[in-house]
Amino acid sequence: SSGINAEYGLIKKFTKKDDNDIEATAVGTGNAKELIDIIEEDRQLIPGDNDFTLSEYTEKCIMYGFIMLFGAVFPLAPLVALVCNVIDVRIDGYRILWKNRRYIAQRAEDIGIWQYILEFLNMIGVVVNSLIIAHTLKDNGSFLENIENKWLIAFGFEHVCFCVKFIISYIIPDVPSDVQFKMRKEQFQVNQLFEKGITKKSPVGTPTSGKNAENAV
Repeated sequence: SSGINAEYGLIKKFTKKDDNDIEATAVGTGNAKELIDIIEEDRQLIPGDNDFTLSEYTEKCIMYGFIMLFGAVFPLAPLVALVCNVIDVRIDGYRILWKNRRYIAQRAEDIGIWQYILEFLNMIGVVVNSLIIAHTLKDNGSFLENIENKWLIAFGFEHVCFCVKFIISYIIPDVPSDVQFKMRKEQFQVNQLFEKGITKKSPVGTPTSGKNAENAV
């Protein structure tokens, strides 16, 4: 029990107080029996999906793609997507906490290739919406009757959107300044811990110098 206790000492037990309040209590290293009961309860739950992250990213990217490509045709699409996502978050949260086994957390630097997919959808969405707007505009004159003028409007609207996008991307950094400061602070603290560890071990493994080194040879 001590091995299990040491390995899972940071496990948290979720207790449901009421419908809207969930309390997480840390299981201490001295409560071995309670910890084993938690592990047994978790083992009896339904196994989670192995590709849960992949399926969630795929679902969200498809929804985002429909909004970006056809948002001009159906302006209420973002509102519908928002309502669907709010409901989906609650359902997934209930399923992960109470129905499925605990997922194993994995470190990730970013969202990976999904970032490039979302950027591609942004660019395609601007082009498609520019064409939709240009070819559906109507006026009382003869300016929009010429197909070349419609392509000119689409070309201009597209470039304006891209310019605004790049300006906003340049102004707003990918990593906020406070997060960068905390990352540098954490890296500094880790380096300090390594230096302290090396300093403590150095007297044992420090090679002799001067006459002691010659005598040792």
